[in-house]
Amino acid sequence: MGLLLLGAAAWLYGCFMPAFIAGKSINDLHGITYTIDPADGAENSRPDNHADYRKAYYAAEEAWRTSRNTWLDISSGVAISSLTVLLFLRANRLRTLVQLRRQRTINKTQFALWLNLGWGLLCISLYWYYYYRGGRDDYPPFADSIGIPLMYGGMALLVGWLLSNAVLLPALWPARLPAFLFEKPPRDTWQTRLTTAVLGFFILLTGLYAVLTIIDGDHLTIPVALLFLYLLLVLRGGYMRAFRNR
Repeated sequence: MGLLLLGAAAWLYGCFMPAFIAGKSINDLHGITYTIDPADGAENSRPDNHADYRKAYYAAEEAWRTSRNTWLDISSGVAISSLTVLLFLRANRLRTLVQLRRQRTINKTQFALWLNLGWGLLCISLYWYYYYRGGRDDYPPFADSIGIPLMYGGMALLVGWLLSNAVLLPALWPARLPAFLFEKPPRDTWQTRLTTAVLGFFILLTGLYAVLTIIDGDHLTIPVALLFLYLLLVLRGGYMRAFRNR
């Protein structure tokens, strides 16, 4: 709750902060002037092709923009991630660390359902990400259309969705669910070590990805990243329960 309030307060501070320093605006940034080398041809003298124009644009942007977008991104990321965790704790009535360690996981059917719902939300998040940043003028006027990253991003999400189902759903078969979220291995064997190492590697990567989405303020991707982190913990708990029941 404290992190949620802190993130919300920082976001409000960023909202009232000007996007540009005094006397400058987005119109000034888009209307900067530059010198064209007479040796350049007519095609290279166009603003969207000329290297000098791009250098002048980025230099002016760095000098004129305030830290408003950074405040908005990080603060919203902290607020959304805190709210996501808070809702999870409240929904499961978790108030202590002991209760969290003994928290029962979802079953296999729920695992598959939440996995695919997460990928569906990522598709919506992809469109929101580019439209939100385009709406606040994050991209230069000579940048390519957002249709290109949307197309390639959609293809990447499709591949990721297929791969995750192809890998995680078969891997779910030997697990015993429901289990405790932080189930401990029954004994130290090479199977438990290997399982812990493999799943621990993917848990680490997903955790880092969640941190990056929070810093970037990728609003709708944050809860999905935390969801995928939870699902990997569920899978680990299911394997530890399977080892315990052997």
